Amino acid sequence: MTVSKNSNAISIVVVLILLIAVITAVIMINQSNQHKGPAVWSSFVYKNGYTSAAYEMDTDFTDYQSCKVHAQTVSAKYDNAPWQCGSQCRFDSMRQGFECESMVND
Repeated sequence: MTVSKNSNAISIVVVLILLIAVITAVIMINQSNQHKGPAVWSSFVYKNGYTSAAYEMDTDFTDYQSCKVHAQTVSAKYDNAPWQCGSQCRFDSMRQGFECESMVND
């Protein structure tokens, strides 16, 4: 019976170690995905409409309001083309386009 108790104890210890490792990994991944730094906004003006791949992008705006003013100015050059401002945009090579944390147009 001693072997059985030792075997159960070892199994419990191994399961606890694995559980702690998984929890630690999830916490570390979550922390690494959090944005560290000021918000950066990018303007997107879709010259031929939302469905076209032709858009003009400008970046490094410090707030939404300055991005919006710029996007509306560029939009006026293209017959009031649709526009959006996105925060924390980055290029997604899988989609061959930009992906933003949020997109706003109001």
